[in-house]
Amino acid sequence: MKDRRVRKTQQAVQSAFAKLLSEKDITDITIKELCDKADINKSTFYLHYKDIYDCANSFMNGVVDNTIAVMEPYNFPELVNHLPEIIEKIMLIFNENKDLYVPFLNSPRHSFALYKIKKLTIERLLEKTADSKMQTVLAKCIASFVICGIFGVLEQIKFDEITPEITSVLTDKIQNGFVYTQDAY
Repeated sequence: MKDRRVRKTQQAVQSAFAKLLSEKDITDITIKELCDKADINKSTFYLHYKDIYDCANSFMNGVVDNTIAVMEPYNFPELVNHLPEIIEKIMLIFNENKDLYVPFLNSPRHSFALYKIKKLTIERLLEKTADSKMQTVLAKCIASFVICGIFGVLEQIKFDEITPEITSVLTDKIQNGFVYTQDAY
């Protein structure tokens, strides 16, 4: 477990980084302006990160780690059965961190980074299939469909609009199919 001061400094840097990313491309962010926005010294920044790209990787790994932590208790086949609670927990994490994640998710400038987050999440999820009897291609398709779908919703819809009812309908559709019925909407 990290020291509280270290966590607080890293949270300040990540928050400042997310705000700057909402305004400009990563190549245009300087360490000085990031440190000013985070209210830390450059030397403090360099205690935690090698450069701005290391900071970005830390940010992306944090998103992946938070997402995977929700799925960790389940083996791959159980994931579909527990999808409603998994999606609900992921939405809760993203809602709690929306000041960090929303600028990042809603910026077309960061589509490659978002692609990388999806890819890393899928890869980490697929590690869970190693002991499964599922075919690798099928497992990759399922993982890709679910992860890209979750992140797609997070990219396109405002967090305040994603209600538990919407989450429930989405998970029902993933589990039972997308056949249109009038009363479902």
